[in-house]
Amino acid sequence: MTQVTIIGLGLIGSSIGMAIRSARKNVKVIGFDHNSAVQSRAKKIGAIDDDEWRLDKAVKDADLVVLAVPVMEIPVLMDNMVGWLKPGTAVTDTASTKSRVMEWANEKMPDSIGFVGGHPLAGGGLAGQDSAHPDMFVDASYPLMPAIRAPEKCVQTVVEFVELLGAKPRFVDVSEHDSYIAAVSNGPLLMSSALVLTAAKSPAWREISKFASAEFSDLSRLAGMDPETTHGICETNPEMMLHWLDIYLEELKGLRNALASVGDNNNDGALKPLLTQAYEHRLRWTAGVGPDTEMPGDDVATMTESLGLMFLGGGIMGRLRGKRGDKKDETNSRN
Repeated sequence: MTQVTIIGLGLIGSSIGMAIRSARKNVKVIGFDHNSAVQSRAKKIGAIDDDEWRLDKAVKDADLVVLAVPVMEIPVLMDNMVGWLKPGTAVTDTASTKSRVMEWANEKMPDSIGFVGGHPLAGGGLAGQDSAHPDMFVDASYPLMPAIRAPEKCVQTVVEFVELLGAKPRFVDVSEHDSYIAAVSNGPLLMSSALVLTAAKSPAWREISKFASAEFSDLSRLAGMDPETTHGICETNPEMMLHWLDIYLEELKGLRNALASVGDNNNDGALKPLLTQAYEHRLRWTAGVGPDTEMPGDDVATMTESLGLMFLGGGIMGRLRGKRGDKKDETNSRN
């Protein structure tokens, strides 16, 4: 692999270019973007070696072409560039939905061109070309999905490319990828949008907005993505998103019912166990502990304490225990 052409020089595309140039000096990185200012900026920040203002010239000598563009731009690019690719060129993308992308690849890519769908699980929380950096993909999982007719050599080229970024290539089934991504990425996009719409449509939003701080900022971040990009994500993965959205709504309904019964003398305390389950599942995910891993403790309180000691450390849990003990002592003293 001696030349990589990156089409789309935003956050992901520019970070890919920086990573390649940082890792290996003998691979030439060519950049192309429909926005001339973005393309010029990419060269200034060291994301590419050279830029090309014509797509045909950008791709004709490439060993690998990376489509780092919004998903709905991919079929148009495939149509426009396929006649200029040399036989044996590998093509990959970075879109977060894959079923439609792989359908387009099977329709538009000839047998001599190897398409391998890709999705770098990196860049969350960042936006814009100026946030690009060469270490973005280090140790990140990078799902790959080769097209049916992709030559083995092209697949090997994409694997080499992913490893060059410092990421971990992982071959997955297309439907499996889109389902899992809908659960943890695409679905939350709609949840984030719902939060913003709920708050902003309130007649009191002017005053409510003055109280919005880190919590609102964190949960509303996905709603701040470019609507063209987010609409494309939804348009190319609707079935999986609907599946997970229905499950989210059931969980939210369960939390709502549990909250409504707080203080009810006949209630067995449904809310706290649900919140505790969510807390523990997130601790496990953060620490990389599987959901089936048995933890010490016979009840919820002991289980939570054990998880806390494992993931948060004894110092923090000691302080938490101290606070709970102080409250218990205060209650006993009042009695």
